[in-house]
Amino acid sequence: MVIQPPKIGVVILNYNGAEETLRCLRSLRASRGGERRVWVVDNGSADGSPERIPPELQEGEVFLETGANLGYAGGNNAGIREALRWGADYVLILNPDVVVEPDFLPPLLRALEASPRAGMACPLVLQEDGSTVQSLGGEGSLWTGRFARRLYGTPLSSLREPRWAEVLFPHGACVLVRRALFEEVGLLAEPYFLYYEDVEFGLRARREGFATLAIPQSRVHHKDTTEAGAKSPLVSYLGTRNAAWVVAQYGSFPQRLAFLLLSAYLRWPLRFLARLFRGQFRAAGAVVRGGFHGQFRKEWRAGAHLAVPWEGRRRVLEPLP
Repeated sequence: MVIQPPKIGVVILNYNGAEETLRCLRSLRASRGGERRVWVVDNGSADGSPERIPPELQEGEVFLETGANLGYAGGNNAGIREALRWGADYVLILNPDVVVEPDFLPPLLRALEASPRAGMACPLVLQEDGSTVQSLGGEGSLWTGRFARRLYGTPLSSLREPRWAEVLFPHGACVLVRRALFEEVGLLAEPYFLYYEDVEFGLRARREGFATLAIPQSRVHHKDTTEAGAKSPLVSYLGTRNAAWVVAQYGSFPQRLAFLLLSAYLRWPLRFLARLFRGQFRAAGAVVRGGFHGQFRKEWRAGAHLAVPWEGRRRVLEPLP
């Protein structure tokens, strides 16, 4: 009997990052595991990506244009739907600023194959130089609304982790998702646009009985933009708003109340003052707007991302011969 390798659809979301995306692709080609087809989804780039990337693609790699910036969730969902149409058993979501190690994929596959109740698995994410841990999945609390990457900043030399660990949510930079999870719980939450989609997806999966695994034997390298992002008004706004949305969506009434009191009287004022003190006036104002909209705007209730077929503006470019 011939055992067929699993079909893996890979989705790489590009937004004004042609060189990083091509570097990610090169590292992916040098890795092993499964039968693959890759979708490079372009989210309305203005850096020449639609002209730069397609000529560099190889067999089994497709360039997909969304026609606009749909955010992390919307852009990835466009590729995920194409991968599911192709018949993928698993979908690998990969940020363009990730470089994978050659053997990163088999440990993720083995973990999911061995754990029927696991819906997704994420690798050990290292800083670019490989010396420090950026994440091994994520943990958090609906009481405080604080969600963070596990083991962030831990030297790799001192890492002592079991073979597998169950975590609350995956790090969205690299995660392998079982087809059945998408079919049961839907895709990434598009109203979030950017940030906390991985948290929301992990909580939704857990609510429906699926586990998220973190696999330290699987390793990738990722550019860390945490410090730069803290200065951005967009990051300040979406980070504040989306954390409130996660608690509103999944927290009990006591948890929502505890989060609101903690945030309104401590977290948001301190975040506002910290940005104001650094002269980041737009980012300070964005914290205020994010807190207000997180409490009073309910776009997170929209359910378009729960439908698997994608009917949107698109242009598919097959690789050149």
